[in-house]
Amino acid sequence: MTLAVALAAWLGATPDAGAATFSWDVPGQLQLVPVGRKLERDGLPMVVYLAKSSWELDRLLLHYAGRFAEAGFFIPPKMGRLPGLKLPRVVALDDRRMVSFLVYGWPEPDGSTTLVLGAADLAHRKPSQGGVLPVFPGAKAPTTFNVELATALSFVAKATQDEVIDFYRSVLPAGGWQEREPGTFVREGRAVRVLAKTLKNGELSVVVLEQSDQAPIDAQ
Repeated sequence: MTLAVALAAWLGATPDAGAATFSWDVPGQLQLVPVGRKLERDGLPMVVYLAKSSWELDRLLLHYAGRFAEAGFFIPPKMGRLPGLKLPRVVALDDRRMVSFLVYGWPEPDGSTTLVLGAADLAHRKPSQGGVLPVFPGAKAPTTFNVELATALSFVAKATQDEVIDFYRSVLPAGGWQEREPGTFVREGRAVRVLAKTLKNGELSVVVLEQSDQAPIDAQ
């Protein structure tokens, strides 16, 4: 249980915290056990589950990556492995309800797979103060929070994706950031990524991530 509780520092989803938005429905489920109740870290409410499945780990991770994508969640382009454990993982963010998700696991000797599933309720954590990410002019409901060893800024704006990227293209170089590709800026091993999607009402939902410019997911 100690390893699973440590995951609370990361992200996740849960049948309780995310039932209205996302159901785990573990394929090949053999067991699903909650790790404590009303977990919280630095004011961030979360729920963590341990699951056991008859499916292989890679198949399970692909399954959840597909489900997160179908749900329209943000999935970081480079997730890497779980620091200190070198375990592959899938991370996602429901930017409408501000719930972050993490799935990771490992194979067991009996051929089954143990999964750690968690969800963090970002909407009910007190926003960080003094964030370093500039806010797009006219942004609505800007919120800064910590996610996956990164700082993330979320907001909604009446603008196009190109207009938002142009804004960050104009202000980030003053802080030493250089644009590597549209929407991605790098500096001293760190990267700022501007992720956006159009909502049904025509407004733009934006998440700006400032995190390590790490290696691809298969890096050790």
